[in-house]
Amino acid sequence: MERFIHNENIRRYRKLLEEEKDGEKRNIRKLLAEEEARQIPNPAVQSDRPKGTETDTEQS
Repeated sequence: MERFIHNENIRRYRKLLEEEKDGEKRNIRKLLAEEEARQIPNPAVQSDRPKGTETDTEQS
């Protein structure tokens, strides 16, 4: 679901860039760049470590 939202955000921002004026385009370009840079975790890839075995650094 998160990947779908991510892809739809990118599609929407690109469409808005085609329609909006210069001042608004700056903000849309910023939003688009942030969304494209965001990493979506792959739910198919899971940790080999059992739940509850986090290290001290992972708990903070």
